[in-house]
Amino acid sequence: MRVLLLLSILWASPLLSQLALAQGEAQETQYHNPFADYVPFEDEYDVDENERFMYFGRFFAVGLGAGTQTFGGNIGKLYNTALPTFHFNLLYFFDFRFAGQLHFSSASHSFSAAPNGYVEASLLKLGIDLKYYVDTKNLSAPLTASNPYIIAGVANTFRSQIFHHFGNTDKDTALTLGAGVGFEFALKPRKISLGTEFRVEQVFFQDRFSQEYLVSGIEDTTGALFSFTTNILFFF
Repeated sequence: MRVLLLLSILWASPLLSQLALAQGEAQETQYHNPFADYVPFEDEYDVDENERFMYFGRFFAVGLGAGTQTFGGNIGKLYNTALPTFHFNLLYFFDFRFAGQLHFSSASHSFSAAPNGYVEASLLKLGIDLKYYVDTKNLSAPLTASNPYIIAGVANTFRSQIFHHFGNTDKDTALTLGAGVGFEFALKPRKISLGTEFRVEQVFFQDRFSQEYLVSGIEDTTGALFSFTTNILFFF
């Protein structure tokens, strides 16, 4: 009798082991954490960078400035240097590196050349820019303090020319593309900065290939526009 009982136990042991294993797997499946494999959309660096920007970033800025601008090429043989020029900027910061800018500027030029005589030219420019602030973590202290940036933009230039000899005024508009570099020195961190900017632009005047001033030795009125500006920026 004992022998039969022993044989029965030995025969049933593998079946009991398999049954216990199956029950354990079912229980593990039943209580599996559905969030164990969750992967966040943003990694820790992005989250930390966003939090830093919320605490230490600049969001808006207003800039007021003055400067000078001059034309190169053939048009530079006509137009004198405009001094001063006036500038107004509105900035919105996307993050620590990128900012969008709406800018307005005005400048007055003049020249005297045959066949039109003395002419006054006023230029009003309205445009948008994208600014990229250079990462200065691995640069020297003076460059870090200067907060350098690269800027590029597109604008519409409104020109008004007064021809005093004929007593009439001519108005036109022109697409303008430009790029430049600048620096911003903090006068009061996150509140007020002093900025300087150098920019090169191409103004596509409709009459730039005209030979109107050929009698004065000027083949056309093509040429780039160079400007230097100093700004005071107020951050919010």
